[in-house]
Amino acid sequence: MKTSCKIHIALALILCAGASTLPARAAETAAPSAMAPASAPGMAESPEARIKHLHDQLKITSDEESKWNTVAQVMLNNASSINDAVQDRVRMAKTMTAISDLKSYEAIVDAHADGIKKLATAFAPLYAAMPEAQQKHADAVFGRRTEPAQLKTHA
Repeated sequence: MKTSCKIHIALALILCAGASTLPARAAETAAPSAMAPASAPGMAESPEARIKHLHDQLKITSDEESKWNTVAQVMLNNASSINDAVQDRVRMAKTMTAISDLKSYEAIVDAHADGIKKLATAFAPLYAAMPEAQQKHADAVFGRRTEPAQLKTHA
């Protein structure tokens, strides 16, 4: 699998991780492939906590902070968009028809897909600005969803 594909998948998991803290009805209807495993590190926390966790894992430097802030803001916006779509679905749950059920799920999936596009766009300049060793570390963090302590440290 290409590195950029791994990064997109990992970013999708990060983006979707907010769904694990949403009401049970909404989580029940989400596609299993769109949900992050509950045991994944940093996935049960708030979006802000997940952003800090990823910041720490990626070892963002002060020189990278402005690019990181763009990524973090996109992550917050995406979490909000997905949460809004899920909350709409929850509000309508008792009165949904089969068609409105499908359309509400479509809204969640669309918010997720749009968010991934925005996140990939925001992350690309940060990744490009990283030194090669840090890129490799980021590849390992995203590709394996592993805690930094378990990764081989790159200087």
